[in-house]
Amino acid sequence: MLSPRDRLLRNLDWNLLYTFLIIVNEGGISAAARKLSLSQPSVSNALKRLEEHFDKPLILRKKGVFTLTLQGMRVYEYASAASRVISNMADQIVEQQDTVQGEITIEIASHLQCPAFDKTLAHYHALYPNVIFNINTHPSADIVSHVTEGSLHIGLSNKKIAKTGLRIDFIGYEKMGFYCGRNHPCFGKTNLTIEDLKGGAYISFESDQPGEGLDAIAQFRDEHQFWGKLVAVSSNVEEIRRLILTGIGFGALTIDSAKPYVDQGLLWPLPPYNDFPVTEIYLVTPETISLKEIETNFIKLLKKQVREDVSQLSM
Repeated sequence: MLSPRDRLLRNLDWNLLYTFLIIVNEGGISAAARKLSLSQPSVSNALKRLEEHFDKPLILRKKGVFTLTLQGMRVYEYASAASRVISNMADQIVEQQDTVQGEITIEIASHLQCPAFDKTLAHYHALYPNVIFNINTHPSADIVSHVTEGSLHIGLSNKKIAKTGLRIDFIGYEKMGFYCGRNHPCFGKTNLTIEDLKGGAYISFESDQPGEGLDAIAQFRDEHQFWGKLVAVSSNVEEIRRLILTGIGFGALTIDSAKPYVDQGLLWPLPPYNDFPVTEIYLVTPETISLKEIETNFIKLLKKQVREDVSQLSM
């Protein structure tokens, strides 16, 4: 059997409490009825039902007299507190319903540096602060496969493949250079040539091979016979950089990502010093699958940013 407390909690109707608050705040049944756009009998009946829940009168109603009983004052105090909580909840829920929200999943090649993409992330967040970014790194070939399979809708890749159902948009490029760490024999040496590096221990990205994402690096190495003993392989730029910093070999990094470490004296640039290998960056999206509005908005914003960056370069 329910206790009186539990019975009250289960049966009490918030509409009755709300009507009671309006009656008190408006100073009477008639005024409350006008406020609520209800008939006076309906408001009176609501008050009567609420008093039955508490089994005590809440308002003394006599000719010329309208005042709260002791129990009525207590109920009014608690109902007012509850009203503030419920009002805050309603405000937040309505506000969230009126805003753009959701989650955008993006896969990007680990080594990829794309200023237009970075600017778009910041701009998009300013426009839609309730949208969550879920960004993961994968080799370019995997990113293309994920979009082809339909498990991914937005990818940034160095790999361009003509496939039915895929849309590939050029959005930029990145310059790659070769670097070594402080413990490497070439560190600190100037006027080195490619010949000085041939045969040296090499640290490679997984996609540093013909036909893969870092095909430009592979072509450069092939063209200049830039070969050496392979000592480590990774698909992650942080791990490639870590391996280069140890001094066990030299390897390729984007010019932009390596610069802070060069400035700190932790990495040393190696030849070529000017004619850098250039890797193209592509936006990979499905051509035949309907995207969520938040995804479409992001893609439009990114393409617009790319156009603006190109326009500025041509000035």
